[in-house]
Amino acid sequence: MGGPPGSRHRCLFAGRGRSAVIDDFCKQLVVRHPASIGRWLLRLLAQAEGKAPEQISTAAIADANWQVLDRELSSAPLHADSVILLPRRGDPTILHLEFQTRPDAAIAERMLEYWIRLHRRFHQPIRQVVIHLKPTTSALARVDQLAIGRTRHHFSNLRLWEQDPDPLLADPALLPLAVLARPGCEPREQLLAQVRERLREITDADQRRLTTSGCQLLAGLAFPPDVIQRLLAMSILEDSSVYQLIKHRGLQEGRQQEAAALLLRMLQRRCGPLSPHQRDMIHTLPLDRLEQLGDALLDFQGQADLAAWLG
Repeated sequence: MGGPPGSRHRCLFAGRGRSAVIDDFCKQLVVRHPASIGRWLLRLLAQAEGKAPEQISTAAIADANWQVLDRELSSAPLHADSVILLPRRGDPTILHLEFQTRPDAAIAERMLEYWIRLHRRFHQPIRQVVIHLKPTTSALARVDQLAIGRTRHHFSNLRLWEQDPDPLLADPALLPLAVLARPGCEPREQLLAQVRERLREITDADQRRLTTSGCQLLAGLAFPPDVIQRLLAMSILEDSSVYQLIKHRGLQEGRQQEAAALLLRMLQRRCGPLSPHQRDMIHTLPLDRLEQLGDALLDFQGQADLAAWLG
């Protein structure tokens, strides 16, 4: 996938290759919110099978006891992205998910291998879904079966950019996926604005911060960094007590030097004496970068953190 996004604002996932980080984030999203992911996918799969809304059973959808299973499928190293046990009473079903950031010619063979190992281990009905995250016109993103000789293996294929964003916007846990859904109107950036408003409704500050970072991360697959920073960065900054202090004093209105002076005092208490070079760099930062530094310094442990942030 290449390097990290070009946006300069701080992200909880900085410092690793973006493809690996996205992969880890999607797996953790399922671990934290298996019921939200499962309900959304069950409805989509039922609709794809031609079932009317009133025909979709709510027995499993409403059950709270969703279980994330061990992803290691045998003694040979093979890990599925996510495996969920759907809580259908009397008829438990395995839901196997694979998240793809790019088309993969080998995905069909892997899905068959995953199915065999899941079946061998659990002996339960298995539903498999490949979720394509990044918009692409590649035909590989539409492959939903393996056909070799008399062997046929089918799985579901979901292209996130074709999906209705409303169910994702309705569930705070799924907001990171909503940024890649089909926009309801033009311009496409309006979808990020909708996500931003939903992020502001999350009352738990830690959950809001984590969800916002996930939204920023996945938005990098479809939006340029400047758009992400303009539409999503503020949700994190508004959680910062330093940002609130700057905002309260009116410093966001352009009094950059006052903001810099305030941050220099706070940095000196947090990190110790600053070098003349560091002080000069901070004085030249624009106001939006000073606000980001104010948010970042809450996690600083010393001079090394400040030096790394300033680059």
